[in-house]
Amino acid sequence: MTGRLKAIQPDWLGKTLAGIVLGLAIAFVCVGFYAWYGPGSISSADKSQFNMWLLMPLWFGILSLVFLFRSARQAWLVLGVVTALLYCSFFLLRRVV
Repeated sequence: MTGRLKAIQPDWLGKTLAGIVLGLAIAFVCVGFYAWYGPGSISSADKSQFNMWLLMPLWFGILSLVFLFRSARQAWLVLGVVTALLYCSFFLLRRVV
């Protein structure tokens, strides 16, 4: 298959599980970034309610985009690396700031 792109494989179960598990982890760390480093820091009065509502659109956005990966293996790999990088940078920033 020189010069041709591989078709998107219909690995529904693998892609769905990657979106559920790793998508939720990515959504949690993104909300954590906003909670700690967004306006008003973590101690803002109305921020906790907004953080609760922010989690679901982020998670469902990732869950819907996970089906654009070519295979379930690629989805797990890419989302796993993104999750690891985000969590490492979050905890590194927590130690520095």
